[in-house]
Amino acid sequence: MTNHKCPICNIEFEFTARYPKCVCKDCYKLAAGKDGRKLSFYNLNLSGGCEAIYQDTKKIYDSHICYINGIECFADEARFGGIVIEVK
Repeated sequence: MTNHKCPICNIEFEFTARYPKCVCKDCYKLAAGKDGRKLSFYNLNLSGGCEAIYQDTKKIYDSHICYINGIECFADEARFGGIVIEVK
């Protein structure tokens, strides 16, 4: 692991080179749909995949595209589980 600057807020944090455009944990929490509603992400199961839900209604958000401070990002399953959000 090496240090990396978040492409959204420019804070330095430790990351893996596999995700060169990944956002920091604080920016990850700001992810929203195009309509501005906050999202939560989770892994579907042990065989892979991820999904997002709207935090306010718990309804499925059917896209991997999300926005952080108006910047278009892509959320996906990270290698070995978890979720990673990268600036497109």
